[in-house]
Amino acid sequence: MGPGDPLLSPSRGFLLCKTGLHSSRLLGDCGPCTPVSTALSFIPVGMAAPSMKERQVCWGARDEYWKCLDENLEDASQCKKLRSSFESSCPQQWIKYFDKRRDYLKFKEKFEAGQFEPSTAKS
Repeated sequence: MGPGDPLLSPSRGFLLCKTGLHSSRLLGDCGPCTPVSTALSFIPVGMAAPSMKERQVCWGARDEYWKCLDENLEDASQCKKLRSSFESSCPQQWIKYFDKRRDYLKFKEKFEAGQFEPSTAKS
């Protein structure tokens, strides 16, 4: 769905309102609405989804960084350059997601191997 999408063209009369996306033909005037084509023109350029090439570069940087972490379990500081490359190659939200995913996968790996030690501290 984007500004060039024929379904959202001004001639079709779609409006973006506080209550959602509406067809102006079906609902008439639903209050303070903005034509979708106008609303979409305000999306920052940096918010566009990464291209296939950009995604591949990001995934490659992530994989190299994770490999370094696996090889340097005792000293993650050995992977600082790869972390910087990972951060400069991927959108910030993806980095947060990948970091959480790695933590989960490592936890799952330990749990399945019977190496997980539950906390004995009382809350």
